[in-house]
Amino acid sequence: MTPPPSNKMSLETLIVGGGVAGLWVLDRLLENGHQAGLIEANALGQGQSVAAQGILHGGVKYALSGLLAPGVRQVARMPDVWATHLAGEARPDLSGVTVRSKACHLWRTDSMKSILGMTGAKLALKTKPTKLALKDRPAILRHCPGDVALLSERVIETPSLLRALSERNRDHLLQGRIIGGCARGDESTSPWVDVEVRGGEKIMLTCNLIILCAGGGNEALIEMLMPGDDLHRPAMQRRPLHMSMVKGPTEALPELNGHCVDGAATRVTITSSTAADGQRVWQLGGQLSETGCERDPEAQTEAARSCLRAVLPGFDVDTPRLSWSSYRIDRAEHRESHTTGTKRPDDVTVLRTREAIAVWPTKLVLAPRAAAMVSRLVGGGSGPSEPPFRDLPTPPIAEPPWEDAEWN
Repeated sequence: MTPPPSNKMSLETLIVGGGVAGLWVLDRLLENGHQAGLIEANALGQGQSVAAQGILHGGVKYALSGLLAPGVRQVARMPDVWATHLAGEARPDLSGVTVRSKACHLWRTDSMKSILGMTGAKLALKTKPTKLALKDRPAILRHCPGDVALLSERVIETPSLLRALSERNRDHLLQGRIIGGCARGDESTSPWVDVEVRGGEKIMLTCNLIILCAGGGNEALIEMLMPGDDLHRPAMQRRPLHMSMVKGPTEALPELNGHCVDGAATRVTITSSTAADGQRVWQLGGQLSETGCERDPEAQTEAARSCLRAVLPGFDVDTPRLSWSSYRIDRAEHRESHTTGTKRPDDVTVLRTREAIAVWPTKLVLAPRAAAMVSRLVGGGSGPSEPPFRDLPTPPIAEPPWEDAEWN
């Protein structure tokens, strides 16, 4: 299947974008007999996937008002779906994925908004939080007012997830940049793309169907591959985040995964990872990251310090043993029309046009649902084939954001 001298190849189905959603879609289509391949311009997971905090949540962020919107109820089903894959009981087998924690903590401050938010979460969640006795709380949460609960939400290392998904289908992955093409086919022509690979080599790749799973990259791909009236093309929106990070030795920065609730929002979501140098890293998401888009890095660090003082009484935020950093990331999502605002979609978006399928999974935990929806749309394939990209460059796994951050 190595390209002939004419540098032309053909596939049944081409997936563009090597994040968690694209890799999961690829695996599902190969299982269903599709002659499929995936193209990634940079590194697998670069952008949203590798920056995800890795919580396989069941809707706590959307349950704080005591109600779950109909679309969000899909999120509540996802932890059970992931459990089967992480146990190796379903394809893709993800038993090799690193699970940082089998549960998250849920706690509040002493504000009335926080008390009401905790009550709403207890009312609406499918799996109810389990209240912890004071002696069972981790030391870092023993000074928190009110209840501290345990929520059965696993926390995984997303780089290990990307590795597990990609190693299964390595020869179906190509590192290359799409420089032209058309997703529209008819009786005389098939959809095609021109791909530039390492060393400047160019390949013309024809297929029956193109599936766009490139996150924020979908916007430019739609513009390139779907020429015509904007009103008939999928529209995309970006909702930015300014994520904070804290790094330090394990004795100064204990393991912690969970949410501090504040009214109808998570004031901060904290997840722990281990950096390549052995130090622990906290990622700080939630409301802190959403409001942080208006702040520069220095102001965001000060906001993060202030937030941790409020939500973790007794934690030494000011010790010089801690380093601080931040990064910006956009959540790429479908926009219902070209005229509506940036309201968060409740569910996965999988749009079939006459040109292609565009996929926005909205959040990491919904990637299996996105793959299942694509699979239902395209049906079964014509049968397995030789891996198409065996002798071509394979994209590497992206580094998590803390590995190339500037720490202060």
